[in-house]
Amino acid sequence: MRLEIEFPLPVEPVLKRLEDSGHRAYLAGACVRDWLLGDVPEIWEILSSALPGEIAGLFAGAGLGKFSISAQGGAVGLKNRHYSCEIVSLSDGRREGKRDFMRCLAEELGGRDFTVNAMAYSLKDGLVDPFLGRADLENGTICCVGDPNRYFAGNGQAILRAVRTAALLGFQPDARLLRAAIEHRETLAAVPADYVGGELRQIFSGCGYGLARLVRQTQELLLTILPELIPMVGFQQNNRYHVHDVWQHTLAALEAAGCDEIVRFAVLFHDIGKPYCYTEDGDGTGHFYGHGAVSANITDQVLGRLGFDGEIRAKITELVKYHDVDFKESHRSMRRWLNRLGPEQMRRLLEVRRCDICGQNPQLIRERTEKISRYASILEEVAAEDTHFRVRDLAVSGADLIKIGYTPGRGLGEALRRLAAMVEDGRLHNERASLLEEASRQLVVDTNIRSWYDKNNSRTNVRITGGAADE
Repeated sequence: MRLEIEFPLPVEPVLKRLEDSGHRAYLAGACVRDWLLGDVPEIWEILSSALPGEIAGLFAGAGLGKFSISAQGGAVGLKNRHYSCEIVSLSDGRREGKRDFMRCLAEELGGRDFTVNAMAYSLKDGLVDPFLGRADLENGTICCVGDPNRYFAGNGQAILRAVRTAALLGFQPDARLLRAAIEHRETLAAVPADYVGGELRQIFSGCGYGLARLVRQTQELLLTILPELIPMVGFQQNNRYHVHDVWQHTLAALEAAGCDEIVRFAVLFHDIGKPYCYTEDGDGTGHFYGHGAVSANITDQVLGRLGFDGEIRAKITELVKYHDVDFKESHRSMRRWLNRLGPEQMRRLLEVRRCDICGQNPQLIRERTEKISRYASILEEVAAEDTHFRVRDLAVSGADLIKIGYTPGRGLGEALRRLAAMVEDGRLHNERASLLEEASRQLVVDTNIRSWYDKNNSRTNVRITGGAADE
């Protein structure tokens, strides 16, 4: 962070061209903020006293290199291979003096959202900072321009924008801003779900290692937009693996997560189903049988409501589903998991598992994270060999199994994975005739089991549970 305007400015020729032609020209907004922070802005915003028609004429054949010029409303866009800028006219057509333009500039900056976005800079006058945005940059604080209550009143999108800005810059929300956002959190209910999802994705993908801290600070806002998380708050787990309630455990696990967006969301949702799976044994020890599958189901519904695309939704849900699996410490077991998930997703799963453990009883963390490290080593060894057998390597396809009686769906995929696992283990040759014979045998067995279950379930209430009970 330099907090000084360093030269040369990439768009300095543009500013000079405007000023040499008798116009005022100020960099403004996020580009000033980013340049002070040492980053190169994607778009340079310039506020000028020139009219849109004059701006386009100034840069057509101005000898400043090849520009593409576009105009929309009161703004003119300039783009070359070095930078992209948008020049906004603050003139109403009158020939205004310096005082009139500075009044217009002050009004423009006064209408910005946050102080760090309400600074301007010109080659002649230097930094214009009427709301002390530079000081907030130095302090790493997001503050509203003016009264935050006025800014957030009836404006749920502005609340999300404030949290997102803090996340992307790695800053802290100002205390006044945070109080006002929480006070007006009911306005979040009017924000479209897909907009909420988009903001959440930017927060979880763009925030650095302070995400867990930001989630703690804005917890009341998060629970408002994700009410499915509320049952976790204060829900005691009552077993030796945990010293926190479900929500505090989740926050502690999130503190251990890196910057992978998919892992972060999986950690946030991994125990969302626990309150619905709780049972106690005779001595009062709590268990959560099958909570991985229940959590995955809720997660899938939440992500669908928020408009997450199918691929990332499936990956997050998959990690939630398997986060509590008790892996076997063997190369054979790892090959099966790699066949199911692939190396990248398997690495994510181990990372989610590690985060989960880091949020549990501190007395049990070391031994169990060491076990995860051993799993990770086995994963890399097996991945390096690249010899694990995949479904796509089978001498038969899903279409072949459909021809002998299978129906499209989850059962078909499971049958193919079973065949691949048997070939991997050496129990079956990867030959078309052998594979079809085994698939036919499995189909008969599965059909008989289903018939028995349907017959008996009609007379008794049978409940099948599975998964880790305590973690």
